[in-house]
Amino acid sequence: MCEAKVYVSNDGQEQKVMEDVVLIQPEGDAYLLVGLLGEQKLVQGRIDKINFLKHTVHLSQPQEQPPG
Repeated sequence: MCEAKVYVSNDGQEQKVMEDVVLIQPEGDAYLLVGLLGEQKLVQGRIDKINFLKHTVHLSQPQEQPPG
């Protein structure tokens, strides 16, 4: 099987947000993560790296935009 672990980086700290992810679907400025058993999580961010050998996906939190 090819499930992945998804990590989110925020201020240099990386945190695992979900395991056994089988689908990552873009939803605007976020990604819908769907697990092997159908669980779902919506995560804000952008993809920084996908490592197919380690089955990991690394996201980073969007930077705060100063008021324009």
